[in-house]
Amino acid sequence: MNNILVTGGAGYIGSHVVEKLVKTNSNIFIIDNLKTGFKRLINTKAEFIKADINNINLLKKIINKKKIHTIIHLAGLIDPIESEKKKRKYFRNNINGTLNLIKSCKNSKVVNFIFSSSASVYGNVPRAAVETMPLKPSNYYAYTKLKCEKIIKKYSKIYNYNYSILRLFNACGASSSG
Repeated sequence: MNNILVTGGAGYIGSHVVEKLVKTNSNIFIIDNLKTGFKRLINTKAEFIKADINNINLLKKIINKKKIHTIIHLAGLIDPIESEKKKRKYFRNNINGTLNLIKSCKNSKVVNFIFSSSASVYGNVPRAAVETMPLKPSNYYAYTKLKCEKIIKKYSKIYNYNYSILRLFNACGASSSG
């Protein structure tokens, strides 16, 4: 049985990801602090744990007790304008939170780590972005996402996990479930 942990599972993208995952033959666990997520978006077929990614001891306990195999990391602050005004808050939440999550994987069963980054790591480009473009974060939020990417890559070699980084553009839409 595959045990999957989704951070930010009560957010817009997280709730949609969980909606698809609960249809698989996996155990789904959601971590969300509900500061920007919504309790009503939590899928009842997944196990919800109210937690913050800055609580490294709790993260370690959850990852080991639940025998997590795959982490889908969607938790994070996302407002580019606010990020410029509150850099310390974004550093602590996005960068330190990701580092805590990664360090919690040490000596665990985690073999896959999927991270939701942002296309804003390319900066303001005049045409469609491609992965070979230079990385020029356009704001502090984008900087935190790029920094997280580097942390994930570095620790993948140390802790021996596979990783995928998704550089998402603005997400929009609706689910048929509402």
